[in-house]
Amino acid sequence: MPARTSLVRVAVGLSAVAFGTVGCRGIPSEKPPIHLQQNMDFQQRFDPQEPNPMFEDGRAMRLPPEGTVPVGWLMEDDHLWRGRGPDGRLVDALPPGIKLDRKLLDRGQERFNIYCAPCHDHLGTGRGMATRRGGGFAVQPKNLHEPRLAAMPLGYFYKVITDGQGTMLSYAAQIPVEDRWAIAAWVRTLQASQRASASDVPEEARNRPVPKALAATRAPEGGAS
Repeated sequence: MPARTSLVRVAVGLSAVAFGTVGCRGIPSEKPPIHLQQNMDFQQRFDPQEPNPMFEDGRAMRLPPEGTVPVGWLMEDDHLWRGRGPDGRLVDALPPGIKLDRKLLDRGQERFNIYCAPCHDHLGTGRGMATRRGGGFAVQPKNLHEPRLAAMPLGYFYKVITDGQGTMLSYAAQIPVEDRWAIAAWVRTLQASQRASASDVPEEARNRPVPKALAATRAPEGGAS
């Protein structure tokens, strides 16, 4: 019986302490709060305009290193970053800092085959491996040789890669800006190749066999559209 009385007293005492603690909530105090994690509130740093004796001029605020670029500054180049000209319309040319050469096209072909060919195939006809094996697309991947797409400016393909289009998601996280332009240039190359005639092919390249990777994805007879 005494043991049971002791347990009751302990329970009552703990309850009183708990209610007393809750009752103190919101009561003003001149004492500073208890900081269990000191380094989150009291960091060793200097605020703006605060002196710093470590430097000869005594200032904590330092000039940025030479060549520092402000946040968002590069985004002012709408041609490079958004594919648009001063008038806000999509451009039909590469940015001035990107040179059209064999290196750019080789890079564009490589990146296109990695990111685009699974759905659009290596020629861009929209019959890639994922498409032909029942990828469950709500909308069929586009044939990049359709007259409507063939007439689009170069900046359009850069924009689609950057922002996505329809059920195609953005590839901005996977593909750097320069590579997006390289892919756009390669798309234009593919479009030109499907409209070319035998006389446009160099003599030494006319009898070369078609690579196996392309043989299965050749445009249908009578045009790719």
